[in-house]
Amino acid sequence: MIAKADSPIFIGVIEDVEPGNLSPVMSSAHVRIAFQKQDSAWTPMKTDFDSLDALAHADHYYPSTVNWTVVFDGKQIGTITSKSPGRLRAYGDVGTQVITTKATSVPRISAGASSFSYTGFRARTRPLLLVSVPNFKDPDDWKPTTLSATEKRFAIKDFRKRFPSLEQCDQPEEQPIHMVPYSDDEIQFIRAYRSKNGEVIFGERLNETRSKCGWFDDENFFDYWFVLKTNQDLRLLGSQMTPIDAADLDNTGKSEWIFQTSRGEDEDGYEPFYDDFSKKASFHWTYH
Repeated sequence: MIAKADSPIFIGVIEDVEPGNLSPVMSSAHVRIAFQKQDSAWTPMKTDFDSLDALAHADHYYPSTVNWTVVFDGKQIGTITSKSPGRLRAYGDVGTQVITTKATSVPRISAGASSFSYTGFRARTRPLLLVSVPNFKDPDDWKPTTLSATEKRFAIKDFRKRFPSLEQCDQPEEQPIHMVPYSDDEIQFIRAYRSKNGEVIFGERLNETRSKCGWFDDENFFDYWFVLKTNQDLRLLGSQMTPIDAADLDNTGKSEWIFQTSRGEDEDGYEPFYDDFSKKASFHWTYH
């Protein structure tokens, strides 16, 4: 099946990760189909295959072939086609498709790749958004920015309410844990983006250098992403995620923000935020 105008709109991502102990599909640049939209909501593609036998028939829930528009920074930077890889044998391959376009014609962007990783494997090139219709513009005109001094004070005050003290250990990964004060300078601002209307999304994390605890999956030291509305309403979007791009993928006149997520020891995924950040969907997969 090829996605047509009267078909669901699909969102996918070009993934390209460093070589390692990967399945044949993931070991080279490939597509992962993550979401579809038929009515007013983005819904995640099916990933809950609870046995290898069920996984083997996962392609029944995905289109066999899709023609994609490649999106970056409000522009179309190429088109590619992907097809089902057939029978899946690894849980980490759920949603993947083989790129059938000639390799030299597949857009790749190396800048920013170091911000993305997939359960222990770093990205060779940054993930790129794909959409099954030619919707690529960013009408909200999101651009990299820096927070003003007032915005930083507001963000720091909110962050301290969520995390009033810093974990500190006498020895790495050993009890007891002491909760100690921390300075404003130990709150790190990751990146920020501002729309033409003045909304801002930004990331914060607590510097763990002084902590010495080193616990795996410690929520005190996650990356947290927020949206600051023009009316000073500050909302937490989520944690352990990295923004990929913003685009009006369904041609509603408002941009969606798509994040890559990497949570826990064995889970990767994607999340779009839409309808003025009031809604989101979650597509995620595990490797075992």
